[in-house]
Amino acid sequence: MAPIDPLRLGAHLDADDPVEAIRYLGEKSKRELNAINIRTVGELVNCGVIDAYMAVKARGCPVTLNFLWAMFAGLMDVDFHALPREFKDAVKSELS
Repeated sequence: MAPIDPLRLGAHLDADDPVEAIRYLGEKSKRELNAINIRTVGELVNCGVIDAYMAVKARGCPVTLNFLWAMFAGLMDVDFHALPREFKDAVKSELS
């Protein structure tokens, strides 16, 4: 897998698309993101996936790392299971 270019996250989508247009994000994810005022792909990209995940978690929502991986995979337009271990480890280090 090529290195992650944060400037390309969501490039395959329109910034004005609703967050549920992101592959792997459904109604529950939409509700959680909308609760922190993220309604569009562009708003999620601008906020940052890690910051959005942390904000949802800070609200007391029982989100798991799968929510984080789903946001990244959907914005990167890759299969959820294709996220490399090295990428996941680097993201997890950002959460500490």
